Amino acid sequence: MSTINKDGMLIDNKVVHRRSPGIEHGMLIGIHAIVVHQTDAPTAQHTFNGYKAGGNGAHFLIGKNGSIYQTASLHKRCYHVGRLIKSKCLAINNKNCNSARMAKILAMSWGSQIKAINANERAKTYPDRYPVNSDSIGIELVGKHIDDKTYETIKAQQNLSLQWLVSELYIHFSLTSSDVYKHPQVSYKNPGEASTAIWK
Repeated sequence: MSTINKDGMLIDNKVVHRRSPGIEHGMLIGIHAIVVHQTDAPTAQHTFNGYKAGGNGAHFLIGKNGSIYQTASLHKRCYHVGRLIKSKCLAINNKNCNSARMAKILAMSWGSQIKAINANERAKTYPDRYPVNSDSIGIELVGKHIDDKTYETIKAQQNLSLQWLVSELYIHFSLTSSDVYKHPQVSYKNPGEASTAIWK
């Protein structure tokens, strides 16, 4: 089994450390979920080059050959989810949705609506809302977007590595498969992103 060292790095011979401090933004106090992404880059090196500039990024990157790179400490927050999250209660038809408040929000213009939904959701705690940057780990899989609805199909080697990595993170952070999300579930992204990711 892997371990996590004092610097928040996962220690196992399957993981290569390529930490990019520029994508780390403050402390990650509690980890409640994992969000799976695709990079919209053709190779892992393209993503490493992008991370040098700082800003957005994720904790792990899985190359097309299945190589696993840790790019940020598990003690640090990364900007990987996005600024606006969707409504979890609307997506799963949960009785916890305040129907009167939500009806008012849904009557707004699209721009106002997504901002109001985000504010409404962020007032909740996980798991009543989707994960956000401050309580989740991001895993990127190398793959380009093809059009507005699709991304490259994730390679078998990538999915095998994703399954191993997620299973290790389950153990370290007491997570289950219900705590893992594809990026488009959580925020307003290309619906094909990570659509072929398999972690169960």
